[in-house]
Amino acid sequence: MLVMADLKITKGLDVPLKGAPVGELRELQASGRPVTPDVIALDLSPFDHKRFRLLVKPGDRVKRGQPLVFDKGLEQRVFVAPAGGVVQEIVRGLKRRLLYIPIQVDAEEEVVTFSPLDPTTASREQILERIAEGGLLPFIRQRPFDLLADPRKKPRDIFIQAVNSGPFAIPPEMQLEGHHEDLKWGLETLRHLTSGRVHVVMREGLHLHDQDGISFHTIRGPHPSGLASTHISLLAPITKVDETVWTLSLPDAIAIGHLLRTGRFLTERVIAIAGEGFVEGRTGFFHGRLGMPIASLTEGRLPKGDVRFISGDPLTGRQVQMDGFLGFNDSILSVIPERKGREPLHFFRLGLDKFSASRAYLSGWFKKKSYSFDTNLHGETRSFIIGSPYEKVVPLPINPMLLVKAILAEDYEGAEKLGLLEVAPEDFSLPAFVDPSKIEMMGIVKRGLNLYAAEVTDSL
Repeated sequence: MLVMADLKITKGLDVPLKGAPVGELRELQASGRPVTPDVIALDLSPFDHKRFRLLVKPGDRVKRGQPLVFDKGLEQRVFVAPAGGVVQEIVRGLKRRLLYIPIQVDAEEEVVTFSPLDPTTASREQILERIAEGGLLPFIRQRPFDLLADPRKKPRDIFIQAVNSGPFAIPPEMQLEGHHEDLKWGLETLRHLTSGRVHVVMREGLHLHDQDGISFHTIRGPHPSGLASTHISLLAPITKVDETVWTLSLPDAIAIGHLLRTGRFLTERVIAIAGEGFVEGRTGFFHGRLGMPIASLTEGRLPKGDVRFISGDPLTGRQVQMDGFLGFNDSILSVIPERKGREPLHFFRLGLDKFSASRAYLSGWFKKKSYSFDTNLHGETRSFIIGSPYEKVVPLPINPMLLVKAILAEDYEGAEKLGLLEVAPEDFSLPAFVDPSKIEMMGIVKRGLNLYAAEVTDSL
């Protein structure tokens, strides 16, 4: 395989959390029997700025891959059923916003099937139509502004993240297992959707087949070496608001290839169950599906003590309850100890067993494989005045503190000059982690990107 660029970053941070999953990929089991979820849900909660139109009602029987809702702003952007069965209910939140649609899974699921489509002979319009009707358009993100991809805009480049660097990351080799042919079809499909190149960024040692029009790159360094913003900044930076770049994860590229090759919506995913909140030995990597219930994932591996369930990794995920489901784009269930009270006089202790990115504790001067973390913030929100901690963990050519302040002031022209077009909310997970001011930067950046996008684009 010809590697076009060997990238390296030095800024960043690998958070040494206890409870990282290890071992081989295996089947979910409890008490020696396979775990089969009775209910699987389509999670719509991440799309809080979207207006949906329902296509089903409680009691309807649906097939796996059947459209359940579509985006009123772009009707061809449909969200399909992750399972075949009966719609249990339509769960809504504030102002009747759609949250998720749980489906009681049939023993023998019916599946929506299309005829195979060869991307080497199909037109761009035919490919986009198949991706849209197959329910995969919502899995493609668009830069700048980190929006859902708009098929009416031809991307300058497409970036595929074949590297995972965050906490509890799933090895790409596991995600690729048994899907080499699907990935080949997926890359060929994406090559026909861009006027530029398809960039695949990976760790050294991942073996992929050479393909015309596909640029393979390796990257080294700590997290966020696996984030799309890092790859775009190093290889083909976005400089203008009217540029369009698409980003996908490796499983999403595989799913596109699987859809065109077999005509079916791929719901199988590798799931990581991780975190110190589980009893030791109960974490690992498992065969799973999109939208799995938390109860099924924890069956036979009940957590210890008072814990918090997180759909996604601890840096970017969201809290869920035991009766909840994995999020739309999530393949990790993290469980960490919940601490509801402050630790008395913790600032007087040496902190040999506490992680410190700023070396505030003595442990910051020593290297240790992993540390115990809980949900305690160790302080309240305070003045936002020190910028140096953020710059040490962000490899992008931006000043994180000034950019966040510009967004808070709604000075979007100034924010654009400070790098707003180059970022996504996930890029501020590490700054928020090391932030002594305890500011929710990801939420601020997400709101700023959405508001500015609404002003200057028609893609929101």
